[in-house]
Amino acid sequence: MARTREQLVLELPYGSPADVGLRDAAASENKTLPIHRWVPWIAGFSAQFVEDAIKTYLPKSRAADHLVLDPFAGVGTTLVEALKAGHHALGFELNSFAALAARAKLRCIEVNPADLQAEADAFGAALARFEEEVDRNWAEGGDEAVSRVAQDLRIHRPLNFRSRIPFFSPPVEAKFLYALARTNILLEPEKTLFRAALGATMVSFSNYSYEPSLASRPGSGKALIENASVLAPVARKLGEMLTDIEWARQNYGYAWLNRRREVCQGSYFDSSVSPRSIALVVTSPPYMNNYHYVRNTRPQLYWLGLVAGSNETREFELQSYGRFWQTVRQGPRIDLEFDNSALSERISSLRELNTHKGSYGGEGWANYVATYMNDTNRFVSVLRQQLKPGAHAVIVVGNSIIQGMEFPVDRLLAEMGEHHGLKLVDVHIVRTKRVGNSIIDSSVRNGHEDGHRAKTQLYDAAVVLRR
Repeated sequence: MARTREQLVLELPYGSPADVGLRDAAASENKTLPIHRWVPWIAGFSAQFVEDAIKTYLPKSRAADHLVLDPFAGVGTTLVEALKAGHHALGFELNSFAALAARAKLRCIEVNPADLQAEADAFGAALARFEEEVDRNWAEGGDEAVSRVAQDLRIHRPLNFRSRIPFFSPPVEAKFLYALARTNILLEPEKTLFRAALGATMVSFSNYSYEPSLASRPGSGKALIENASVLAPVARKLGEMLTDIEWARQNYGYAWLNRRREVCQGSYFDSSVSPRSIALVVTSPPYMNNYHYVRNTRPQLYWLGLVAGSNETREFELQSYGRFWQTVRQGPRIDLEFDNSALSERISSLRELNTHKGSYGGEGWANYVATYMNDTNRFVSVLRQQLKPGAHAVIVVGNSIIQGMEFPVDRLLAEMGEHHGLKLVDVHIVRTKRVGNSIIDSSVRNGHEDGHRAKTQLYDAAVVLRR
């Protein structure tokens, strides 16, 4: 097997995204943009960044024939921007809640605004009456009285969902289950929109919050929510959706409706995309040891009935890119499946750190890093086969700090790209301070018991490859 060019890790130049007109990649920008604002998503990149990538790297001729791919589609940022630009959109997403949200966005052009308004009005009137009944019983008889009102709704409660404290208070749970029951009788595509609205708002009236990872409100210094309206935030979300759908129909209409717009719920590695069919890839694979996307969306997965138990979420973990590190730390030794002596030596050095911690020390982390890098190499190999000659892939990744050792994923990805016959076009630092900087001084990250060392900054980089 040919050896990769080790010197690339040291010599790789970095450019500014402004050099090629790429705007800030921070996903927080999506909170105010039509359609993108529907479902909060801590990972990914901004719609403006994707818009610029499409304008910069997609061939200008025969626009209607271009197929844009996002192998890790999240809630559909790349796919929506591809449709807005007049192209076909194809995405793969393992997390079934994220796939639901992306599908709601892509199919929104099929929705008749008048029909959606009528459904929202009927939903709102029914839920308002039920909330009044729950609030009256709660005021008069407390949680026990609420339990009697909600007795028939218990069949909609996820049996296998567990949390350290009750996820909803009794009156809020009754209201949510009623809303869920009303939503489940709707027809498509309105049903998917309503389910996305419930999923997007449910944490806001629960006893948990994002800080930025999912944690209990008391653990984040916040009071429990004893009672709250479910209707108010859901109605606001549905109002946003209605406004944005009207906007999309007016601005994009049949051009969007007549394009391929597909979100496949499952692993990209199980896909069967035709060779040389992709004109552009804009994507961001899960970061090394940054967020555990499955666990952050456990409430949505369980309460919306997208999973039935821990076996299904465990399967998500085992299929995810790089896998969650706890799935491989206690297993047999995992080594690189491709030839890169410099990276192999670095993983071997990691393996020797904190051996007294067993699988929580360097041995377990080395298994995880090797798994992640094997998946990265596999990803580049598959991607190369699917890109058209001359097509580009814009891949946003971040470096990581493991037991005090930095792993520059962007540089390693660029090196793998060249090894597989792709041309390295550019690497742009798109964010120099990302979520996660506040915890890299912990002993888990840096490997030191006292938690002190010279910090290494976490950053995001866009690696641009061309076939």
